[in-house]
Amino acid sequence: MADIRQKRKIEHILQALALADGPVATGFADVHLVHNALPGVDFSALDPATVFLAKTLKMPLLINALTGGNRQVTEVNRQLARIAARTGVAIAAGSQTAALHRPELAASFRVLREENPDGVVIANVSADTPAAGACQAVEMLAADGLQVHLNAAQELAMQEGERNFTSWAANIERLVQACPVPVIVKEVGCGIAGEVAHRLLRRGVRFLDVSGAGGTNFVAIELRRQNCWAPSFERWGIPSAISLAEVLWAGKCFEGSGGEPVTVIASGGIRDGWEIAKALAMGARLAGIAGPVLKKLLGIKQQTAGLTGSYDTEAVVAYLDTLRQGLALSMALTGCRTVAELRHQPCLVTGATKDWLVQRGIPPAFWARKRECR
Repeated sequence: MADIRQKRKIEHILQALALADGPVATGFADVHLVHNALPGVDFSALDPATVFLAKTLKMPLLINALTGGNRQVTEVNRQLARIAARTGVAIAAGSQTAALHRPELAASFRVLREENPDGVVIANVSADTPAAGACQAVEMLAADGLQVHLNAAQELAMQEGERNFTSWAANIERLVQACPVPVIVKEVGCGIAGEVAHRLLRRGVRFLDVSGAGGTNFVAIELRRQNCWAPSFERWGIPSAISLAEVLWAGKCFEGSGGEPVTVIASGGIRDGWEIAKALAMGARLAGIAGPVLKKLLGIKQQTAGLTGSYDTEAVVAYLDTLRQGLALSMALTGCRTVAELRHQPCLVTGATKDWLVQRGIPPAFWARKRECR
C-alpha cells in the first residue's frame, strides 16, 4: 500500500501538470468590486501585508497543499519553501500520511521548514488521522497550523480509495482538541456548503479553507490516472465563489449567535490578484493557490521517470509578484490602504452565483451593502 501511495503522488503531479482548471467555473466572474473614483490613497504607500497564525505575511497568500511523501518530490518542496520564504507567503504541505507510515519519507516534508525557518508552514493530514498522528505531522514541520483535508469525491474516484466516511466529523473534533496549533479544515476542490460549515463550527473548528470547484480538479486527476472518463463526475462540486459565500455566511451566523471569530480561506481556481481582492472583499482572510505555482515551477516537464532537473523558481516569483500587483491595484481603485480595509469593502454578487445564494436563503445584498453593516 505504501508503494502504491508513493507512485500515486508522482502520478498526481504529472496529471496536474497536464490538466486545465475546471471544467466548472469558479463563480468569481459574478463578483464585482465597487470602483472608488476618489480613492484618496497613495499607491506607493499601500500595504498588502497581513497577519496569519501570529506571523506577518507580505501578502495574504497561501501556497496551498501540493505534494510530498515521495523522495522524488523532495526537491520540488524545497524549491517551493524557498519561494515562500523569499516572497513572504504561507505554504502548506501535501498530505503527510505516507510519512506517518514510513518515517524515512519525512524528509520530503521537513524541507518546508528547513528552507523557510521563520515563515508560516502548515502541516496536512487526512480527516481520519488519529490524534497522535496529527500531532506527529505538526511536530515534523514545527508547523504553525494543521490542515485536515476533506476529499470524499477524490477517494470515491480512486479504485483503491476510502469508502467509509462515518468517522470524519467526530475525529475532526478530537483533532481540534488534541492539536497544539489551529486546525484548518480544507476541502480539496469540491467546496464546503454552509450546513457542513455549521457542523464543523459546532465541533470546534475555527478555520475553514473552502477549496471550491473551478481550479485543480482531483476527481479528474484520479480518473485520468486510471484511464477513466466521467464528465459528469468531473463537474461535481460547489463553485469556489459560491462556497466562499456559503461558508462566510455560516461564520457570520455562528459569530452572531455568540460564537468565536471564524477565519475563512478562499481557494479553488483563484488565478490573479484581482480575484484575490474579490475574495478578501467578500470576507476571506487569505487566498490559497496551488496549481499555477506547480506548473510554473516545473514548466512543461512531464517525465514519467521522475521530477528531477531544473526548476523555474524565477517564473514562480514573477507570477506571485503579478498577484501582488493585481491586489495592490484593486486596493487603490477601491480606496483601501490595507488588506483590513479591503475586507470591509462592498462587492456585488450577480449572475448564477446570486441565483444560487438567493435559493439557499443567503442574501447577496449583504455584500453589496457592507458599508451600512459596519
